[in-house]
Amino acid sequence: MTTPDIAAPAPASSSVIEDIIDIFHSPSAVFERRRTNPKFWAAFFILVVLMSAAGYVMLKNLSSVMDAQLARQAAEITRKNPQITEDQLATMRRMGETFAPVGFALMAVISVFVLGIGVWLVGKLFESAADLRQAMVIATLASFPKLIDLLLSAVMSMTMGTNNATNMFAATPSAARFVGSDASLAVLGALSRISIGTIWATILIAIGLQVMGRLPKQKAYTAAFVLWLVGTLFAVGAAVRQG
Repeated sequence: MTTPDIAAPAPASSSVIEDIIDIFHSPSAVFERRRTNPKFWAAFFILVVLMSAAGYVMLKNLSSVMDAQLARQAAEITRKNPQITEDQLATMRRMGETFAPVGFALMAVISVFVLGIGVWLVGKLFESAADLRQAMVIATLASFPKLIDLLLSAVMSMTMGTNNATNMFAATPSAARFVGSDASLAVLGALSRISIGTIWATILIAIGLQVMGRLPKQKAYTAAFVLWLVGTLFAVGAAVRQG
Protein backbone atom coordinates (compact mmCIF):
# COMPACT_ATOMS: atom_id res chain seq x y z
CA MET A 1 0.00 0.00 0.00
CA THR A 2 1.59 3.28 -1.10
CA THR A 3 1.56 6.48 0.89
CA PRO A 4 -0.22 9.30 -0.97
CA ASP A 5 1.82 12.37 -1.79
CA ILE A 6 1.13 15.30 0.51
CA ALA A 7 0.95 18.57 -1.34
CA ALA A 8 2.98 21.47 0.00
CA PRO A 9 0.80 24.09 1.68
CA ALA A 10 0.03 27.06 -0.53
CA PRO A 11 1.43 30.42 0.58
CA ALA A 12 -1.06 32.40 2.68
CA SER A 13 -2.91 35.10 0.80
CA SER A 14 -2.65 38.71 1.87
CA SER A 15 -3.90 42.16 1.01
CA VAL A 16 -1.70 44.75 -0.66
CA ILE A 17 -1.59 46.76 2.58
CA GLU A 18 -0.30 43.72 4.45
CA ASP A 19 2.37 43.24 1.77
CA ILE A 20 3.50 46.85 2.09
CA ILE A 21 3.73 46.63 5.88
CA ASP A 22 5.35 43.19 5.90
CA ILE A 23 7.96 44.11 3.30
CA PHE A 24 9.73 46.13 6.02
CA HIS A 25 10.06 43.28 8.49
CA SER A 26 9.17 39.97 6.75
CA PRO A 27 10.22 40.40 3.11
CA SER A 28 10.83 36.71 2.44
CA ALA A 29 7.25 35.87 3.46
CA VAL A 30 5.87 38.62 1.20
CA PHE A 31 7.84 37.48 -1.84
CA GLU A 32 6.87 33.86 -1.19
CA ARG A 33 3.18 34.85 -1.08
CA ARG A 34 3.52 36.77 -4.32
CA ARG A 35 5.64 34.16 -6.11
CA THR A 36 2.58 32.33 -7.42
CA ASN A 37 0.36 35.42 -7.47
CA PRO A 38 2.55 38.18 -8.95
CA LYS A 39 0.07 41.04 -8.88
CA PHE A 40 1.74 44.41 -8.44
CA TRP A 41 -0.53 47.13 -9.87
CA ALA A 42 -2.25 48.03 -6.58
CA ALA A 43 1.07 48.26 -4.72
CA PHE A 44 2.54 50.18 -7.67
CA PHE A 45 -0.28 52.75 -7.57
CA ILE A 46 0.08 53.22 -3.81
CA LEU A 47 3.85 53.58 -4.18
CA VAL A 48 3.55 56.28 -6.85
CA VAL A 49 0.99 58.23 -4.79
CA LEU A 50 3.13 58.06 -1.65
CA MET A 51 6.32 58.96 -3.51
CA SER A 52 4.59 61.91 -5.18
CA ALA A 53 3.29 63.18 -1.83
CA ALA A 54 6.64 62.67 -0.09
CA GLY A 55 8.44 64.27 -3.03
CA TYR A 56 6.15 67.31 -2.86
CA VAL A 57 6.90 67.74 0.86
CA MET A 58 10.61 67.34 0.20
CA LEU A 59 10.65 69.90 -2.61
CA LYS A 60 8.74 72.41 -0.47
CA ASN A 61 11.38 72.12 2.24
CA LEU A 62 14.26 72.30 -0.23
CA SER A 63 13.12 75.46 -1.99
CA SER A 64 16.41 77.27 -1.25
CA VAL A 65 18.39 74.40 -2.80
CA MET A 66 16.14 74.45 -5.86
CA ASP A 67 16.63 78.23 -6.12
CA ALA A 68 20.40 77.83 -6.11
CA GLN A 69 20.27 75.04 -8.67
CA LEU A 70 17.88 76.93 -10.96
CA ALA A 71 20.07 80.04 -10.72
CA ARG A 72 23.10 78.01 -11.75
CA GLN A 73 21.20 76.47 -14.65
CA ALA A 74 19.92 79.92 -15.71
CA ALA A 75 23.50 81.22 -15.78
CA GLU A 76 24.54 78.29 -17.98
CA ILE A 77 21.60 78.88 -20.34
CA THR A 78 22.49 82.57 -20.60
CA ARG A 79 26.12 81.71 -21.34
CA LYS A 80 25.09 79.43 -24.20
CA ASN A 81 22.26 81.70 -25.43
CA PRO A 82 23.19 85.36 -24.78
CA GLN A 83 20.06 86.54 -26.61
CA ILE A 84 17.71 85.09 -24.00
CA THR A 85 15.83 87.67 -21.93
CA GLU A 86 15.14 87.89 -18.20
CA ASP A 87 11.42 87.45 -18.88
CA GLN A 88 12.09 84.20 -20.73
CA LEU A 89 14.26 82.94 -17.87
CA ALA A 90 11.54 83.90 -15.36
CA THR A 91 8.94 81.99 -17.41
CA MET A 92 11.19 78.92 -17.55
CA ARG A 93 11.71 79.16 -13.80
CA ARG A 94 7.97 79.36 -13.07
CA MET A 95 7.30 76.39 -15.32
CA GLY A 96 10.04 74.41 -13.59
CA GLU A 97 8.59 75.15 -10.15
CA THR A 98 5.03 74.35 -11.30
CA PHE A 99 5.80 71.07 -13.00
CA ALA A 100 8.40 69.82 -10.52
CA PRO A 101 5.85 67.75 -8.51
CA VAL A 102 4.38 66.33 -11.74
CA GLY A 103 7.86 65.50 -12.95
CA PHE A 104 8.60 63.82 -9.65
CA ALA A 105 5.52 61.59 -9.99
CA LEU A 106 6.43 60.76 -13.59
CA MET A 107 9.97 59.86 -12.54
CA ALA A 108 8.57 57.60 -9.82
CA VAL A 109 6.55 55.70 -12.44
CA ILE A 110 9.45 55.43 -14.88
CA SER A 111 12.02 54.47 -12.25
CA VAL A 112 9.97 51.53 -10.94
CA PHE A 113 9.29 50.20 -14.44
CA VAL A 114 12.95 50.55 -15.41
CA LEU A 115 13.99 48.86 -12.16
CA GLY A 116 11.58 46.00 -12.82
CA ILE A 117 13.02 45.43 -16.28
CA GLY A 118 16.50 45.67 -14.78
CA VAL A 119 15.68 43.08 -12.10
CA TRP A 120 14.37 40.75 -14.82
CA LEU A 121 17.33 41.18 -17.20
CA VAL A 122 20.11 41.11 -14.62
CA GLY A 123 18.37 38.25 -12.84
CA LYS A 124 18.40 36.25 -16.08
CA LEU A 125 22.16 36.78 -16.34
CA PHE A 126 22.42 34.98 -13.00
CA GLU A 127 19.89 32.30 -14.05
CA SER A 128 16.93 33.69 -12.13
CA ALA A 129 13.64 31.87 -12.60
CA ALA A 130 11.62 35.08 -12.07
CA ASP A 131 9.57 36.22 -15.05
CA LEU A 132 8.87 39.87 -15.89
CA ARG A 133 5.74 40.11 -13.71
CA GLN A 134 7.60 38.66 -10.73
CA ALA A 135 10.46 41.09 -11.38
CA MET A 136 7.94 43.95 -11.29
CA VAL A 137 6.66 42.67 -7.94
CA ILE A 138 10.24 42.70 -6.62
CA ALA A 139 10.94 46.19 -7.99
CA THR A 140 7.68 47.66 -6.68
CA LEU A 141 7.83 46.26 -3.16
CA ALA A 142 11.58 46.86 -2.86
CA SER A 143 11.05 50.55 -3.66
CA PHE A 144 8.93 51.34 -0.59
CA PRO A 145 11.95 51.94 1.70
CA LYS A 146 12.99 54.74 -0.68
CA LEU A 147 10.15 56.74 0.89
CA ILE A 148 12.35 56.91 3.98
CA ASP A 149 14.94 58.93 2.06
CA LEU A 150 12.34 61.44 0.86
CA LEU A 151 10.91 61.94 4.33
CA LEU A 152 14.35 62.13 5.95
CA SER A 153 15.36 64.76 3.43
CA ALA A 154 12.40 66.93 4.42
CA VAL A 155 13.01 66.41 8.15
CA MET A 156 16.74 67.13 7.87
CA SER A 157 16.09 70.30 5.87
CA MET A 158 13.69 71.53 8.57
CA THR A 159 15.96 70.69 11.48
CA MET A 160 19.45 71.23 10.04
CA GLY A 161 18.78 73.77 7.31
CA THR A 162 20.02 73.77 3.73
CA ASN A 163 22.36 76.77 3.73
CA ASN A 164 25.38 74.69 2.75
CA ALA A 165 23.63 72.73 0.00
CA THR A 166 23.59 74.16 -3.52
CA ASN A 167 22.65 70.92 -5.27
CA MET A 168 19.73 68.54 -4.76
CA PHE A 169 22.10 65.59 -4.48
CA ALA A 170 23.92 67.29 -1.59
CA ALA A 171 20.59 67.82 0.16
CA THR A 172 19.67 64.14 0.21
CA PRO A 173 20.01 62.04 3.41
CA SER A 174 22.98 60.22 1.96
CA ALA A 175 26.76 60.25 2.01
CA ALA A 176 26.61 63.15 -0.49
CA ARG A 177 25.39 65.43 2.31
CA PHE A 178 28.64 65.09 4.23
CA VAL A 179 31.20 66.03 1.59
CA GLY A 180 32.55 69.52 1.01
CA SER A 181 30.93 72.05 -1.29
CA ASP A 182 33.87 71.70 -3.68
CA ALA A 183 33.03 68.06 -4.45
CA SER A 184 32.38 67.33 -8.12
CA LEU A 185 28.87 66.64 -9.36
CA ALA A 186 29.93 63.12 -10.36
CA VAL A 187 31.05 62.40 -6.78
CA LEU A 188 27.81 63.84 -5.38
CA GLY A 189 25.78 61.67 -7.73
CA ALA A 190 27.68 58.53 -6.72
CA LEU A 191 27.50 59.27 -2.99
CA SER A 192 23.76 59.99 -3.19
CA ARG A 193 23.33 56.25 -3.78
CA ILE A 194 24.68 55.49 -0.31
CA SER A 195 21.53 56.07 1.72
CA ILE A 196 19.24 54.09 4.01
CA GLY A 197 16.44 53.79 1.48
CA THR A 198 18.62 52.84 -1.48
CA ILE A 199 20.66 50.24 0.43
CA TRP A 200 17.50 48.80 2.00
CA ALA A 201 15.89 48.57 -1.44
CA THR A 202 18.97 46.79 -2.80
CA ILE A 203 18.81 44.22 -0.01
CA LEU A 204 15.11 43.64 -0.69
CA ILE A 205 15.87 43.07 -4.38
CA ALA A 206 18.40 40.41 -3.37
CA ILE A 207 15.83 38.73 -1.11
CA GLY A 208 13.24 38.91 -3.88
CA LEU A 209 15.62 37.24 -6.33
CA GLN A 210 16.33 34.55 -3.76
CA VAL A 211 12.66 33.79 -3.13
CA MET A 212 10.96 34.52 -6.45
CA GLY A 213 13.93 33.88 -8.70
CA ARG A 214 15.10 30.83 -6.78
CA LEU A 215 18.69 32.09 -6.83
CA PRO A 216 21.32 31.07 -4.29
CA LYS A 217 22.05 33.80 -1.76
CA GLN A 218 25.43 34.74 -3.21
CA LYS A 219 24.09 35.06 -6.75
CA ALA A 220 21.05 37.03 -5.58
CA TYR A 221 23.13 39.59 -3.69
CA THR A 222 25.63 39.85 -6.54
CA ALA A 223 22.80 40.56 -8.99
CA ALA A 224 21.36 43.19 -6.63
CA PHE A 225 24.79 44.81 -6.32
CA VAL A 226 25.09 44.94 -10.12
CA LEU A 227 21.74 46.73 -10.24
CA TRP A 228 22.98 49.17 -7.59
CA LEU A 229 26.07 49.89 -9.69
CA VAL A 230 23.95 50.51 -12.80
CA GLY A 231 21.72 52.85 -10.81
CA THR A 232 24.81 54.67 -9.55
CA LEU A 233 26.01 55.25 -13.12
CA PHE A 234 22.62 56.75 -13.98
CA ALA A 235 22.80 58.99 -10.88
CA VAL A 236 26.28 60.19 -11.83
CA GLY A 237 25.09 60.96 -15.36
CA ALA A 238 22.08 62.87 -14.05
CA ALA A 239 24.25 64.88 -11.63
CA VAL A 240 26.74 65.82 -14.35
CA ARG A 241 23.94 66.92 -16.68
CA GLN A 242 22.60 69.24 -13.96
CA GLY A 243 25.88 71.08 -14.01
